[in-house]
Amino acid sequence: MLTGRVKRLLRLHDLPYRVAVPVAVGLLLGVACLCFSPVWTLAALAGAGLVFVTLKRPEIGLVGILIATSSVVFEERLPLIPIGVGSLHIPDVVLLSLFGLIALRWLVERDFEIIRTPLDGPLLAFYGISVVSTFIAVLRGSVEFNHALRGIRVLVYYLTFFIVTNLVREERQLSLLWRGLSVLAAIVAATMAVQYLLGESVPILPGRVETLWTDGTTYGGIVRILPPGQSLVLVAFVVTSVKLVVDELRWTTVFKFLQWGLLALALVLTFNRSFWVVAILALLLLACLAKGPHKQRLVGWGLVGLLLAPVGLLLVFDRPEGKAARVVRASFARLSSLTRKDTFASPDSTFRWRSIEYEYALPQIISHPLIGLGLGARYRPWDPRLDWEGSEGVGFDGRAYVHNGHVWVVLKTGLLGYLCLLWLSFTFLIRGFRYWSRSSRSQDKGLVLGFALSYLGVMVGAIVNPMFMQWFWTPVIGLMMGANEVILRKVASAGLPRK
Repeated sequence: MLTGRVKRLLRLHDLPYRVAVPVAVGLLLGVACLCFSPVWTLAALAGAGLVFVTLKRPEIGLVGILIATSSVVFEERLPLIPIGVGSLHIPDVVLLSLFGLIALRWLVERDFEIIRTPLDGPLLAFYGISVVSTFIAVLRGSVEFNHALRGIRVLVYYLTFFIVTNLVREERQLSLLWRGLSVLAAIVAATMAVQYLLGESVPILPGRVETLWTDGTTYGGIVRILPPGQSLVLVAFVVTSVKLVVDELRWTTVFKFLQWGLLALALVLTFNRSFWVVAILALLLLACLAKGPHKQRLVGWGLVGLLLAPVGLLLVFDRPEGKAARVVRASFARLSSLTRKDTFASPDSTFRWRSIEYEYALPQIISHPLIGLGLGARYRPWDPRLDWEGSEGVGFDGRAYVHNGHVWVVLKTGLLGYLCLLWLSFTFLIRGFRYWSRSSRSQDKGLVLGFALSYLGVMVGAIVNPMFMQWFWTPVIGLMMGANEVILRKVASAGLPRK
């Protein structure tokens, strides 16, 4: 009874504060609306709420970065925050807030330690050499300051790795991070399916929404869709494939299989041959790495696929001129083009475009071998074979663009930068493939192996796509590497034997 009276007294004592705080907040909002426009006031309020949530739950902030950079959001339509020498985007603010949180916790909390991993050195070396190379290029006047800032901004998102390793320390945080990535990938995939049904005349996605064109042949009515969320779709497809084999069978496995099918459809709608090769390579390597019950489960899923595939094809080709049938035919035609010799020799082939880029890039690499031209640098003159001016200012200026991601890194950061990237990449892959089976949790095994296979696919896909230096890939790569190190650190501290 005494306890109840005390609680009632405390509630009465807090009553003035409970009334005063909302009144004070309301007055401040009213004054702000009088001094500034309501739109800016609401934007500031939303920004303050975003920063608060980010500092309270860092993993939510990381998911927010993915939403702004690698999903279905038109990033160029998000509000900018001018800072004198440039401007900050919303994900930049979240990133800086999270780094500020690391510094604050290190200064204030006695038991908070900066986590060190074998990937720290190569990642910082790659980032440092890239920044130094760009800074020298700006001083020499060979790179415009704004172009250099944009290049460095893309590279900064590799540093999400340190946010994951230092702020994601609990199992629930890691689970939320993966669920956030997985749900975002499913949203991107579903939106791509809707976009295909609507056609290219009603664009609801940022990125490329266009009629499919392959080696001089246009496929009318077939829409190729490449949104920023393509990175999440590919990674989630590979990881979900691994988790279907590695995770224990539960009732949620049905939903996981349906999600896998949705992601597979989205991969098809990209009509990106490198993505298809990466997905096939990941599945083949998974078959080689799976042992014991994992191998049996893989065989079981393979049988399910063999049984469902003929039924699906019969349903699709029941209407030979339907959208589904045309997608299947266009997909086989595009994939089979990789086996034809004339594909690489044809002047209309995109592979021919890449060879033109090499003709310009290789002399520049020889002239600037150690630290490269700097991020944002243009390495060639205007070439009508590669660049064009479209109507209403829409065109393509690729004087700073290289399709080959490996060549891009060598060209812009030099051999020193590229060697550091290789050091980072092989360290990450070796650790993932060596230790993925040591975790006691099947969910962690699936994540470590899935992320390792995904990044191996990035290295392969970067031969024809600049994945290493694309703004919708770099935060995803940093997150994958950080998540694996969080899991492997738990495995090392537990000292579990290999299973």
